[in-house]
Amino acid sequence: MAADDRATDRARTGPGGRDRGPDGDALRTVERPTLSVRNLQTAFFTDKETIRAVDGIGFDVREGETVGIVGESGSGKSVTARSIMGLVDSPGHVLEGSIEFRGRATLRRLADRFSGRTADVAGVEEADRAGAADDDDFVFVEEWDDGEPAAGYVEITRAPEKARRRLRGGGIAMIFQDPLTSLNPVYTVGNQIKEALRLHQGLKGSAATDEAVNLLEAVSIPDAHRRVTEYPHQFSGGMRQRAVIAMALACEPDLLICDEPTTALDVTIQAQILELLGDIQEERGLSIVFITHDMGVIAEIADRVNVMYAGEIVETAAAPELFGDPKHPYTRGLLESIPGRHPDDDRLRTIEGDVPTPNAPPTDCRFAPRCPEAFAECETVHPVSVAVNDDAGDHTAACLLYPEDRSREESVETHRARDASYAGGDGGGESGSGRDAAGETGPTEAGTETSEGGEPARRGGGQP
Repeated sequence: MAADDRATDRARTGPGGRDRGPDGDALRTVERPTLSVRNLQTAFFTDKETIRAVDGIGFDVREGETVGIVGESGSGKSVTARSIMGLVDSPGHVLEGSIEFRGRATLRRLADRFSGRTADVAGVEEADRAGAADDDDFVFVEEWDDGEPAAGYVEITRAPEKARRRLRGGGIAMIFQDPLTSLNPVYTVGNQIKEALRLHQGLKGSAATDEAVNLLEAVSIPDAHRRVTEYPHQFSGGMRQRAVIAMALACEPDLLICDEPTTALDVTIQAQILELLGDIQEERGLSIVFITHDMGVIAEIADRVNVMYAGEIVETAAAPELFGDPKHPYTRGLLESIPGRHPDDDRLRTIEGDVPTPNAPPTDCRFAPRCPEAFAECETVHPVSVAVNDDAGDHTAACLLYPEDRSREESVETHRARDASYAGGDGGGESGSGRDAAGETGPTEAGTETSEGGEPARRGGGQP
């Protein structure tokens, strides 16, 4: 089945196989997203240069929804995931931005454990919350039920490391490309699952063993009672990935981040893992962020797609719309490069040129040097995410060709004005260009400096 056909087929049911509403949106009972990322900027500082890995992106993940992040290697996908998880190691730093996570169990645990850094913002408008909270507050309670937090969020970028350790696994779990990096070779698979159960559910002894077996059965590992006593090297690649998924489920997360989890698997096993993730999502109501370079995989699993290029999100749309009517030239290039899309062609179609190195001073449109539709202003005007036309809804693209129902001059001026308002601090929730955040001397609070030639991070495309 072609990628765009798979995306359309998934669109009929929506997240977890649920029916969609009349406008194609999955029927949901919650208004607030499980995860909300705004103006996220992550850079790596060395003695000679600053590498802008993630440059001002924004996106939402709703309850029970799978959001795909797709792009070539080096586009910033994995750094985005690590920024959310609080796993960016030095010399990397999250410079700026907001990462709001909404998980009721996590909210209650952290509000209880860190009561001194919890703000009561019930009834307070969002615009006024800064005045209702202390600078070091990172848990925000919006509703209470018999003295217990009933609704609210955790601002991950403000959270101390102790809180992030409680958040990782218990609220947000992550699956990596190579399961061997997640499994310790000297412990049995069962013991590793039981450790997660002990830390996040408080289970020990036979209760933990029984639950470990149940989890292996839930991820379709046969003869789970025997396999629970085996070591990672005794599992096949696909089975190891299933075991890692079982470990993630042991933590009872609300959000699962999958970073290229099927890349190292053959096509048959890949399809089985994707089907497994869909089944688990339907059963548990999980939200999923799925990262890959494979457009075919994204079509199979994602409800919404964010296309990343050189640290920026260049296009966002519902999966069937993105595959059926891609707008950004880069997205169109990715789709044209899918093997088998043009069976009459003798050669595989490619995108000319290379992804720019993240430390190179970019053109204002970073895709311009490779874009077949580039024009003069692409070198001098920074594109921001705009609705592709007046009827586009939430289909956005960071490209000077849009809005497409305006003249080129009007479109360019729209981007120029929006970019200027962001840089001036009046960007509807976005912050400035990142120069103040990264600075010519780097993040001094971390004791790291860049040389005078170090390029500061810039704000890129994302949610408007």
